[in-house]
Amino acid sequence: MMRCFVSMLCLLIACSFARADDAPRTMLRAHLEPAGPVVAGSAVKLVVDALTTSWFTAAPDWPTFEIHDAFVTLPDDNALNLNETIDGVQWFGVSRVYRIVPRASGAFDVPALSITLHTGGTDTPVTLQTPPQTFTATLPAGAEGMTSFFPAPNVTATQRIEPQDGKLEVGGTISRIVTQHADATESMLIAPVQFGEIDGLRRYAKPPATRNISADRTGLVAGERTDTVTYVVNRRGRYALPPIDIEWWNTITHQRETIHLPAVNFTARAAHEKPLWEIPADALAGAARHTVIFLNARDVVYACIALACIVAGAWFYPRMRAAWERVRRAWIAARRKRAEGEFAAWRALKQATDSGSMRRVIPALYRWMDANPRFAHPARVDEIAEPDLQDLAKAVETHYERAESVESGVRVKLHRRMGWRRSRRARGPALPPLNSQ
Repeated sequence: MMRCFVSMLCLLIACSFARADDAPRTMLRAHLEPAGPVVAGSAVKLVVDALTTSWFTAAPDWPTFEIHDAFVTLPDDNALNLNETIDGVQWFGVSRVYRIVPRASGAFDVPALSITLHTGGTDTPVTLQTPPQTFTATLPAGAEGMTSFFPAPNVTATQRIEPQDGKLEVGGTISRIVTQHADATESMLIAPVQFGEIDGLRRYAKPPATRNISADRTGLVAGERTDTVTYVVNRRGRYALPPIDIEWWNTITHQRETIHLPAVNFTARAAHEKPLWEIPADALAGAARHTVIFLNARDVVYACIALACIVAGAWFYPRMRAAWERVRRAWIAARRKRAEGEFAAWRALKQATDSGSMRRVIPALYRWMDANPRFAHPARVDEIAEPDLQDLAKAVETHYERAESVESGVRVKLHRRMGWRRSRRARGPALPPLNSQ
């Protein structure tokens, strides 16, 4: 009986060991290619192998990680199936390659990666870690002091500003778009553009847009990276987006080169806001959007000047209007006086004399004598003392006696006196002196 019990116990132990040997086994391997120092800008491969003695029910969870001053990528097209015999045991698995591109010189530490494996024959996932790795990168001669070492056969860069017309108001936005094109380089390896903060503007950076340009036969041709930043204007004024310098290492000439993008200047004016007193009260009561009015010292000065002009105009307008009326009345009086004065009477007399009609000459002569202050009022023809005009006076007296027309000789003499009469200005009293006795 005892011998039977011992036999059964040994059988159970053997079966337990057999089940333990049948449990799937897992393993992670990791190494760097190349293992020695590399030149900054060249790719270092981190090869990670996930192995099991059974099979994978799901793909391993490949994590992502970052290394300072280096680009780390995990391409989707580099998975490789494994089938190996290790110490007489058959192993199956998959291999993935991380690409690490250092941007500067120095030592780089690759952290340990935690990878979860889903194997067949067990319901519990297994999480393993890769050993940490270390590699060293150096810079070629002449590349020392570069902010970011970026090697490529050729690099070009352009910038675009939106809106292009530069018409901005407070609260508006302006976008600066920089596109880099690098030959024979993946877009993910192109260094990002650094946009700084600007006083008076609020900066919003957008995610970069990258694309690889490939050809059917040659494969990768170039890579493009587009960085976009948007600035929101907080206050009015003049602004300048600083210039951008992009450094890169020319792998053909083995020299450092720089691409310079010029600064961008623009002016933002105050927003045309609706005055607060024009907003309906029910709109404010309903929690409507408030209107913000931006004012600065120059706006206040302009408002004060405009107000002073309005007040001065209201104060001076009645006085200026009265002064204008006085000037206008004086001008009208002067014109009337000239039209009714000696000069106008003399011109009418000349025209009447030229016509040769005594019916026109006699009234014109008496009108001129009445307008002349040297004659008494009422004036008489016999008071004419000028020798040249005495012929005209005699013609008038003869007209009453014989009713004849004025002679042509008188007309000629009157023409000769015209220039003298225009320039002469008598300054005598309009009325005869009063009798002082």
